[in-house]
Formats: sequence, C-alpha cells, structure tokens
Amino acid sequence: MESVLFRQTGTVAWLGLNRPKQLNALSLEMIRLLRRHLDEVALDPSVEIVVLYGEGDRAFCAGGDIRALYDAKDEPNLDTASAFFSEEYALDDRVARFPKPVVALWDGIVMGGGVGLTYGAAWKIATDRTRFAMPETGIGFFPDVGMCHALSRMEGGLGVYLALTGESVGADVLLAAGLANGWLPSGERPSFEAELARRGEQGEAAEDIQRFLGARLAAHRQPSADAADFLRRVKVYFDAPSLADIVARLREGASGDPFAAQSLEILRQRSPLSLAVTFEALRRARSATYREVLETDLVLALQFIRRGDFLEGVRAQLVDKDRRPKWRHADLASVAPEEVEAFFEPIARLSIPFADSRP
Repeated sequence: MESVLFRQTGTVAWLGLNRPKQLNALSLEMIRLLRRHLDEVALDPSVEIVVLYGEGDRAFCAGGDIRALYDAKDEPNLDTASAFFSEEYALDDRVARFPKPVVALWDGIVMGGGVGLTYGAAWKIATDRTRFAMPETGIGFFPDVGMCHALSRMEGGLGVYLALTGESVGADVLLAAGLANGWLPSGERPSFEAELARRGEQGEAAEDIQRFLGARLAAHRQPSADAADFLRRVKVYFDAPSLADIVARLREGASGDPFAAQSLEILRQRSPLSLAVTFEALRRARSATYREVLETDLVLALQFIRRGDFLEGVRAQLVDKDRRPKWRHADLASVAPEEVEAFFEPIARLSIPFADSRP
C-alpha cells in the first residue's frame, strides 16, 4: 500500500497521507515521497495549487513515527534519527517556501510533525473534528519541526501554553488565534473536495481557486465564549517572563481555579528537562528566522536522544506503555542552567537538505 497517494484533477494536485491505522504518522518513506512529489509538482506548469490531506476521518497526521527512532537508538552515530529529522525539516521548509499555494485539510488529529508539515501552507482548514497539539514534552522531547518560530510569536501566552503542556485545542481556538484561516464542517468535506476537484478539471488558476476558498471557508474569527474564557485564563498564567513565574502563578491560582490546578498538574507530569529546554528554545526563537529555528531543532532533536528524556518517554508511552516515565530530574529546580545551555551546542556535520542548498 502506498503511504502517500498522489492524483491530479486538472490544475489541482492532491497529496494524501495514507497510513490511517497509524493516524497517518509520518515515516521516513512518507517524508521522501512527499518531497519527491512536491519537487515534481513545483516544476509542472499544469498544477496551480496543492492539497494536503489525510486518509480516513480520524487524523490528518498525528506526528512522526517516533517508535522507529526509538528502535534505532543504539546506532553509534544516530544515522536513522539524523536522516529522519533533517529530511523532515527540509520538507517542512519546502512547503513553507513552495512556489504554489498549498491547502492543508486539518480534519481530525493534527499534531507534532503534522503541524510542522503544514505550518507554511497558505490555507490551514480546521473542522469540528480538529484536535491540534504539540505534545512532545509528554515524551521527554520538545516542540520541534520549526514550530517554536510560530509558538514564540503568539500573543497572550498561547504558544507557551501549547509548547509546555502539550494539550490539544480545537477549531474555535485555532481560528481565534490565527493558527487556522479556514473553517469547514467535517460533514461538508466530501462536497468541498468534489467542488475543488471540479474547478481544477475546468482549468481554474490559483487566483480563482483561492477566491473560491475565501468564500467557502469564511473563518469566523470571533471566538466562542468558551474559547474566549480559555484564552483569557491562558494569558493570566502563561504570559509570563520566565518558567518559574508561570509555575508560581499556577500555584497561586490552583486553589480557586480548576484551569490553573489542571495546568499545574500537567506540568508536574512532563519532563522537567524538556520544559526547561523548551522554554529556552522559545526565547531564542523569538529573534530567529524560520530556517534558523529548524537548524536549532536538528541539534536539539539529537541532543534529546543522546542526553535527554526522549528514549525514556517513548518507552513509557509506546513501548512498555506503563505511563510511568522516570525522568532524569525530579523537578524544575534541579535542572541546572548549564545543562540547558549544553543542549544548544552545535553538533559537527549536521545539516538540513534545503531545496536551494542542493548541489
């Protein structure tokens, strides 16, 4: 079975992630197939627009195939991990710089690598089934795939909240925060895709198709009452200058605010080392370009495998499934600043094969 499906309806090219039983999690094979198809489509004058979607109705993409990385943990030079992350980040950059509009159908779960794949898409369409998250701190990792670039720039502490807790949000929050710019009821997805295909077959140009998208996917940017209350609480606790300040605010509010109590408990369950490195990565990303963030991510990803909690987190969640990870640190106070700093030290001979850096 092909892990990536490709078809063309006139001026519209369709790329489908086709591992529905695995929630369309990205394998290295999928990353390479997507890159190959995108490179071909970029040079095809008959294609005006590209649609990325996930097969099935449960997920667009639940992230990367981290179990494969765990299984290759004993490689002396971490060749599998180096190839996976470097090629995944190059693919993310390819989408962000793609010369034709890219449409991402975020129907169902969109997490981790699925978020990074579509961060640079011109259209990010949320549905009533969308659950968006960067859940990496729960497995002793960090929000990679260049997403610290976006998370660090979100107002009101939302990016910090998503990065640290790994909790998911739905379409109303995504639209209110500008993470998604289109809304489509999931029940209308078949008719929407059929109409998009019909317009492609009629030879419509990108400008005409995007006018159709703007009219069909009109995003109501006023958040619901629940979303507005959620964003207000996030700002109270997570729009803070330091990780220590966030924890202090949550502790102060925990006795009277269920949101604060729940958030504090979530952070207690996360890897303290992951939280500390993630907060520092967000701080650095605020003044970095998207590519610079991706380059830092490649270093951090391998550091987390070498000296972080990633392997223990994957063991607890996916291998032994005991859900009881034994983190390297008991709490945030025991994570030394120099230990965090060491994660950002460059690793020799690491590079990302960006499209414009090929020989």
